[in-house]
Amino acid sequence: MTAHAAERSNVVPLPVAAPAEPQPPARAGHRFNVEGLVAVVAVLIAWEAASAVLPPFLFPSIGTVAATTLEVLGDPAALGTVALTYARIVLWLAVAFAVSTALGIWAARRVRVDRALVPLIQLKQGIPGICWAIFAIIWFEGMETRIAFVVVISTLPSLFFQARDGFRAIPHELWDMVRALRPSRWAMATRLVLPAMNPAMLTGLRINLGTAARVTITAELLAGISGIGHHLRSAQEQFRMDIVLAWTVAIVLFVLLGDFAMSRVERYALRWRRRPEDAR
Repeated sequence: MTAHAAERSNVVPLPVAAPAEPQPPARAGHRFNVEGLVAVVAVLIAWEAASAVLPPFLFPSIGTVAATTLEVLGDPAALGTVALTYARIVLWLAVAFAVSTALGIWAARRVRVDRALVPLIQLKQGIPGICWAIFAIIWFEGMETRIAFVVVISTLPSLFFQARDGFRAIPHELWDMVRALRPSRWAMATRLVLPAMNPAMLTGLRINLGTAARVTITAELLAGISGIGHHLRSAQEQFRMDIVLAWTVAIVLFVLLGDFAMSRVERYALRWRRRPEDAR
């Protein structure tokens, strides 16, 4: 045996790694929420059981609620009422968004402005929303002014902090890189500031969509002569729980559809961001 042959015979072969197990392809959508469906069905069963032993003005049966919902929401006048409340929510939430964004950017750019505004906003957060609705009834005569005030003042803090923190989160390196190109203020705003703030601001809108719906209904219920809140108060005075639930369905549908629409907008506006399913 030659020296080279002996050397080759003493070489220990390296272990060969086992082939990796094939991974299942990542699904683009979310899996069906079985647990959520079970929870909803359990609540419906409990409600139907309660309706069998309690008075109908407390717990009407699911069939009665469904029939009343179709009757109420099938009326063209009721659809006009629903559209009016929806329009109020969207309009005044948009106003709150614009005001809060401007204040948030102003506070992020000026330390003294931030130190002046933050204590006021923190003070506002300690006052319950029902108090602001009562303040609006006392201070303002017009119903639309009352609703506008309550929606804007209730959603302003969260939107303000989202705008301020989103502006502050823009890295200094990006500022320096964009300034090197000597852009105009409009280009700076549209190419750097707004795209960088989009994630925080869209999150703020999704969070405050439900808040705007709740405070709008509260303002209509306490001081309105139109809208879903007004009809809720009328149904409460008649002890018609089925009608209350029918109008509640209209509110829930708005929040669900609004959140779905916002998720689509967020997905499109932030399409550059890597999604969890893409990382698998």
